[in-house]
Amino acid sequence: MKLIPLANVSNALQPGCLLPWGVRDANGTLLLSRGHVLFDSKDIEALLERGVYVDELESSKVNSQSEPPTQESMAMLWSVSEARLGAILKAVNAPLFLARLNDSIGKILKLPAGNVDLMMFLIMRNDRSQLSNYGVLHSLQTAAICSLLSKRMGWDEAKRTSMIGAALTMNIAMLDLQGSLAAHKGAPTNLERQEIDRHPSLGAELLRAAGLTDTDWLQAVEQHHEVTGGTGYPNKLAAPTEMARMLRFVDTFLAKHSPRLGRGAQPSQKAARDLFTDSGGDPLAGLIIKEFGIYPPGTYVKLASGEVAVVTLRGAAANTPIVMAITNKNGDPLALPSRRDTALSVNAKIISTVDEKSIRVRHSAESLYERV
Repeated sequence: MKLIPLANVSNALQPGCLLPWGVRDANGTLLLSRGHVLFDSKDIEALLERGVYVDELESSKVNSQSEPPTQESMAMLWSVSEARLGAILKAVNAPLFLARLNDSIGKILKLPAGNVDLMMFLIMRNDRSQLSNYGVLHSLQTAAICSLLSKRMGWDEAKRTSMIGAALTMNIAMLDLQGSLAAHKGAPTNLERQEIDRHPSLGAELLRAAGLTDTDWLQAVEQHHEVTGGTGYPNKLAAPTEMARMLRFVDTFLAKHSPRLGRGAQPSQKAARDLFTDSGGDPLAGLIIKEFGIYPPGTYVKLASGEVAVVTLRGAAANTPIVMAITNKNGDPLALPSRRDTALSVNAKIISTVDEKSIRVRHSAESLYERV
């Protein structure tokens, strides 16, 4: 093994990136494995100051040019981001809280540059078993979609940063309670209801105490449960801000797709219809539905042929996505997922969604998207 100084290939390192190769000491002993996340510039500086090395052969195989995230790298990034965000949000009083949070925001700002369909698939098909961490995961998912929508709307980076920050911190005052509510059946107790009602105001207070002065961000957190017309909470505002409205709609839409212990996920068509109706036809709600389609990536569907498939790509129309068939008409698993364009064939037309609980054939994102 021939070792070269890390400094020789440091141009491949950026805050928030995954190590593209292992990092070793002068004897070749592995210190950090490939895929380890470098959360901020201080992590990179610390490695360079330590004088570590990489395997020249391993580094030569890495293309340091920017490429759209693959299934593997995006899934890994998602998992790492969730763990990192949980640690940040639960340490709101830490001296570097805002600096670390801004590092996370910067990474999310770049997500829409990759494979949007894959990102949606990973959101819809996330690990449903980790209900205790629901609050953190839901905030991360909401931030990713807000990043995408705000880019579609042509917002500048400062405004998008405020939007993403608000999404990440909207529930900072009730993260543990969110996990608890997701993991047990039944309605909230009176005390839990009180905590829910005050979490927007308390969340903004915590952020101000941490030094946040961004008015747009703070207002979005305070108002993300306010409803146009004055029927929301905690202050029954008649005209919440644009950011607050977007945040509420994305929050609600993703919550409808997320099962809890005492409640299954809503069928995708019903989730879209309810969102638009409940919003009073707000264009921001319409934007979300247009972006996701009626059948978002990750949705299980039954085709006119009798096959069961999973949506992988959005189509030209909201009701005609590209899907991968996973069973034949008799319910037998296919040896390999098979691509179907629901717009091109009567037999490939979607006739209904399928409850995730009834699915016995599971495929990784990698196995599906390599055949799309």
